[in-house]
Amino acid sequence: MTKLKLGIVNSTSIKNSYGGISPFMKNLDPFLREAFDVTYIVLPDSLNNIRFVPQRLVYIIYLLFKKNKLKKFDAILSHVPEGSYIVSHSTTPFIHIFHGNFNPMSQSRFWYGKYFQSVFEKMERRIINKATLMYTVGNERQGIPKIFNPIYHATEIKSCESRSGFIFSGRLEKIKNIDKIITVYSKLNAAIQEANPLYIAGMGSQESLLKELASNLQIKGKVIFLGSLSNEALIEADSSKKILLMASSQEGFPMAIAEALSLGVPVISTDTGDISRFLVSNYNGFLLPIAFSEDDYVKSIQTILNDYERFSKNALDSSQVFKAERVSQDLINDINQAIPKK
Repeated sequence: MTKLKLGIVNSTSIKNSYGGISPFMKNLDPFLREAFDVTYIVLPDSLNNIRFVPQRLVYIIYLLFKKNKLKKFDAILSHVPEGSYIVSHSTTPFIHIFHGNFNPMSQSRFWYGKYFQSVFEKMERRIINKATLMYTVGNERQGIPKIFNPIYHATEIKSCESRSGFIFSGRLEKIKNIDKIITVYSKLNAAIQEANPLYIAGMGSQESLLKELASNLQIKGKVIFLGSLSNEALIEADSSKKILLMASSQEGFPMAIAEALSLGVPVISTDTGDISRFLVSNYNGFLLPIAFSEDDYVKSIQTILNDYERFSKNALDSSQVFKAERVSQDLINDINQAIPKK
């Protein structure tokens, strides 16, 4: 039987992925390829690192030049709003996966991003009106079903005794509040710091400011910046750490949390987006208010370290809903039912 031709619009290649969107598709990829004839439409490497133009804008322009190619597929799958918006102007059915409940421009690293929030609101309304299927990885939207972050890796789960250090992974941007994580770390007692360096994985506009903060707090040698890692390298780095530390003001549901739990790594995070659905205080980590007190964050770290094996086991148990095999099968079934082959 001829497979349905599925195009996947994704601004970056899943082979060189970092952050939430590309790993999401990367983990679905083996199962989607079994079911469909899959082709990716991604930015060429030469267009992927333009410094002074938002990648979203570059991708929109790129897709406009590829509009005829989009018509050749039976369906398009997209986890990026700008991709779905362009596809919505073609006759090709498309499946859109929303990041969360917030406007993506609220996290723009460009100062003028806030002026484009209304543009993305209009894009979203068109996507909702035109999409054949929709899902959300953030809080559930009315009439739009939840899809869990798919996790698929072969990284060995490390013994509790062999792990050391704490890790943050994500974009180094203001909305992630990494400065607060570094400040909390500076308040831990010397013995905990000595046994557990703080690792910062990712790139972003706040990097130099964060390095300066670590230096000013006299913990420069204990805060290690890992830079941008491939998804495989990042998961391997996570697996050897004690706790994933997050403090975002705004999220949908971070892939980083699902990945950490799948490795038996407890998580401390702020209560934003859909995180409270999976992270339970004093079970697989701690959930703190966005305006948390530094003392409460410190106490959460100490509590996990004092009962680490229980927290680690619970983290692993709670990660079963993220198995890519389970997530992908439901998606594949929905696509086959909704999209007729040409």
